[in-house]
Amino acid sequence: MNSHIIPFEIPNVNHGFVHVKGLIHFKMDHLVLEFDERDGFVGVIKSDLKEKKIPYEEIDSINYIKKLFRTRIEIVGKSMRSLHDIPGAEQGRCVLVISRKNRKKAENAVSNARVLLSEYNLNKMDDDL
Repeated sequence: MNSHIIPFEIPNVNHGFVHVKGLIHFKMDHLVLEFDERDGFVGVIKSDLKEKKIPYEEIDSINYIKKLFRTRIEIVGKSMRSLHDIPGAEQGRCVLVISRKNRKKAENAVSNARVLLSEYNLNKMDDDL
């Protein structure tokens, strides 16, 4: 699988005072989130570019959620520590909002990532036996 790169947003962090914009990279053995934090009212960048690498071994599930007006990618970690550096993440769960024009690309990327996550889990089960 080539690296799929999808733009995302995390709106309304800290009760709307912070808005996060970034890119998620789907790699063979991990996900990478690149993002910066912006002022929720003016849009001025408030932080340096941050990067969070999330290995599949720390991911419990990756879900693509398409509703009428909003599309999201939900990442659920195996522990709260897995996603604690990501703004807006709560209880080991992070929700990334995807724009309408990137829906199909996001759906394909999540589908591929779910296959890779399943393969990782199967290989881990084989190693444990």
